[in-house]
Amino acid sequence: MTTTVESSSGESSRLDLSRILTFFFEDPNWVPKLLVGSLFAFLSPLLIGTVFVVGYAVVLAKRTMAGQDSPLPEWDDLSGLFLDGLKGMAISLAYKIPILVLSIIMILAMFGGVFLHGESGTIPSGMMTYGLPIIFGGWLFVFVLTLAILIYLPAAFVRFVQTDRLGAAFEVMENIAFIREHQSSYLMALLGISVVTFIAQFGLFVFCIGIFPAAFWSACAMGYVVGELARLEATATPAEDVPA
Repeated sequence: MTTTVESSSGESSRLDLSRILTFFFEDPNWVPKLLVGSLFAFLSPLLIGTVFVVGYAVVLAKRTMAGQDSPLPEWDDLSGLFLDGLKGMAISLAYKIPILVLSIIMILAMFGGVFLHGESGTIPSGMMTYGLPIIFGGWLFVFVLTLAILIYLPAAFVRFVQTDRLGAAFEVMENIAFIREHQSSYLMALLGISVVTFIAQFGLFVFCIGIFPAAFWSACAMGYVVGELARLEATATPAEDVPA
């Protein structure tokens, strides 16, 4: 499934859903790269693994933007991957922390209601009249905010990759303008990310290779999507300047 759009430079750009799912396996050395990536995915609970997986996806996005035939980078520049991973995690956490804080507040409010119910044996009338609607509305707001951030976040990463400048990820109006300018491709990208995420959740059954390889593959696929979006209007970095 392919969509063709016109970039700001007048050149047509393509987002191919099928290639989002298969590009990884076109690299002649995808097996050893997958094995190393799976190890870092396994170490994700220790956080250090997550940094390297995110950094790998960021470098992959840069190589994809540059139009390299084999966008999968080698694992020979761990310091560079680590630094890019820290930047990528900073972007993700900065946008997701408000959701986490609001969720904690809502959970505390629910436990407060349960505590009041346990103390009195009945639900206070004020809780029924005001508390429950407020809690319901609060969770609805958290859901809408989460959905909005998930839709917006790829654009923040696109402009970070395009400019190699962390601050670009937080230029909200410019990032929204990018989404508006490339709506059809952006929708296709979101579809691709959704499909990849769904497959990764069932990696053990779909690929028969385990959840950690599937998690690493999905991170790479998301990096590929960001790189393809970044190609729509970015002046690609020359291939020799992009980390291998």
